[in-house]
Amino acid sequence: MTECKNCKTERIESEEFCDLCNYPIKGTEKEQAAFIAKQIMQKSDVLQSIERLKKSRNILFLLGAFNIIVPFLPIFKISTTFEYVFSISLGLILVGFGFLTFKKPKIALFIPLSLFIIYYVILFLINPIYLFSGMIWKMIIIMGLGYGYLSVKKSDKILKENTYLASVLGFVKIENQ
Repeated sequence: MTECKNCKTERIESEEFCDLCNYPIKGTEKEQAAFIAKQIMQKSDVLQSIERLKKSRNILFLLGAFNIIVPFLPIFKISTTFEYVFSISLGLILVGFGFLTFKKPKIALFIPLSLFIIYYVILFLINPIYLFSGMIWKMIIIMGLGYGYLSVKKSDKILKENTYLASVLGFVKIENQ
């Protein structure tokens, strides 16, 4: 019996790879170092993805709160009942997606991102000036949600391919084989 240098579990010496974490037990030092480096990079990617997801969640909460509060501020000239209802409904939907970010992150980011892109395209088609006013805020929204979505997608792929890393980070439980 020998101990896997990566996951510290006992393994049969004849095994070439650890059947729990896929560490190359019989590999060269270069292969073993490359495996450890890849594990560290993937762990870093997943942890950064969680931070980006938190930032995207905050964007959704801020946008939702803004849309809920706007109708009641005298600065903004909202005159019809439809505008009040639309703004408050949109705000509640965005806050709802904010709460959904850690349960269904890809859906919670993809749908609002798609809605904002469609909204901005419609604004552009109506009058390009509408799109260009407040362009910095529009870019922050699209980039924040888009970057969060792509990061979650990459992290999801890593965790599906590397069940050992997923278990170490607390995403899944695997049985010690």
